Amino acid sequence: MSKKLNLAVASLVLAVLGTGCVSRGNDPGWEYAPDMYYSKGYEPYNQGDSFTLNPHGMSMRTPVEGTVAVGKSDFHYSLPNTGEGYEAAATQVSAPAGIDQIDSRGKYMYEIYCSPCHGNTGNNDGGVFKKVSTLKPAWKGYTDDYIKNLPEGQIYHVLTYGKNNMGSHASVLKPVDRWRVVKYVKLLSQGGSSNAVASNTTTSDSAALAK
Repeated sequence: MSKKLNLAVASLVLAVLGTGCVSRGNDPGWEYAPDMYYSKGYEPYNQGDSFTLNPHGMSMRTPVEGTVAVGKSDFHYSLPNTGEGYEAAATQVSAPAGIDQIDSRGKYMYEIYCSPCHGNTGNNDGGVFKKVSTLKPAWKGYTDDYIKNLPEGQIYHVLTYGKNNMGSHASVLKPVDRWRVVKYVKLLSQGGSSNAVASNTTTSDSAALAK
């Protein structure tokens, strides 16, 4: 009797499993209460078979060709990450009109992202260079003639793409902050004091660019 009961229970379990999940090729099968697992709300960057307004079930629409998101116009950088692009940056890239002075924001960002290698005063005595003996800077310090005479556009290009051992800083520095860092680097290259900066750190990016 117990064998028959066990056989009946096993058959019932197999039947439930067979009807609860049937997979045929690309068919994901049947699911119990699927709305417990999948949100019906349209969320950014999600896809759903029920969303039919856009291709591939995309929740977000692709931007109209040739348009730029509000507040992102300065993110466009046309020069390529090549030697030719680096050379062209010397004459084709310049700071926006609103970034015409050195402020404490530039010093602040420099000390976060640049000083670990180049040091607080640009003498290449940061902790990274001290610990990694295989890293050799291309110049002794920012006061070398190379950095003194290096066009600001090329420094901006390097911050955007990286060069040699230095990687790109585009993911951590907005374009306006890259220019602030450039201005601060030029201050150090001229032997200026790290304290000779404006103290205002509350000026917004839009206000700075609107000057």
